[in-house]
Amino acid sequence: MRSSRFGLVLAIVCVLLALPRGGAAQGFQGGLRGAVHDSSGVVPGVEVTLTNESTSIKRSVTTNEAGEYSFAAVDPGTYTLHVALTGFKTVERPGIRIGTQQFLLLDVALEVGAISESVTVTGQAPIIERANASKGDVLDSQALETLPAPGRNAFMIGVAVPTVIASGDPQFNRQQDQTNAALLSLGGGTRRGNNYILDGVPISDLRNRASANPTIEAIEEVKVQVHTYDAEMGRTGGGVFNVSAKSGSNQFHGSGFFQNRPNGLLTNNYFSELAGEPKPPGYYHLYGGGFGGPT
Repeated sequence: MRSSRFGLVLAIVCVLLALPRGGAAQGFQGGLRGAVHDSSGVVPGVEVTLTNESTSIKRSVTTNEAGEYSFAAVDPGTYTLHVALTGFKTVERPGIRIGTQQFLLLDVALEVGAISESVTVTGQAPIIERANASKGDVLDSQALETLPAPGRNAFMIGVAVPTVIASGDPQFNRQQDQTNAALLSLGGGTRRGNNYILDGVPISDLRNRASANPTIEAIEEVKVQVHTYDAEMGRTGGGVFNVSAKSGSNQFHGSGFFQNRPNGLLTNNYFSELAGEPKPPGYYHLYGGGFGGPT
């Protein structure tokens, strides 16, 4: 009887350990919502289409009685908003950038005219995020490729964000090492007190380290959420590294890199120099890349 009870308890523990630590996927997608109106007030029944400019994937909704539209679960990317209704000019708003867990509010004004006529909105002020209290600094693909990256570790580039402090051993910052990337303090929080998320899936191990350090070539952006984020993200006492991976597009694309440290340009160890020992031979080669295309 005792052995059967022990077996049952062990089975329950194994099932609990196999479940996701957060209980459910945490958010990395964003959203867009707003209202459509004309000179006399809100306009219901308007067809609003959101198109991903990289993949040409479209989603359409119709405004409700209050003239409101909403797009939820939007993957990070750049979009074009298309608003059309008979009796009014068609409105297009290209270049809308929706980032990781970013929820934008955009109202649209219609002008009376033929639906074949169009109004393209360009050069306006950037859209301010007013629909969500979650805040964070975004490191996009350009920043990840430009800023100094110890061992090409995307999480370590987070030190470019104010109040993110690294305190680990610099030698453990490679893609295959998790220790140094976990020894980061966000907003005064404890080391190893942070949450690491990749496309909405927690990638932290039992010691609260990032169990995988995704290569920079595969990352669209990293949103470093230090002080304010939604309750769904609050699994830890520190901050959140919210990572969005790159996806396919209509064109084939790729990138590559090669790093080298010529031995002839390196100085000898200080103590070896004092002992009269020659500089030992050494080399450093780091290379890689990424490739993608239509999905």
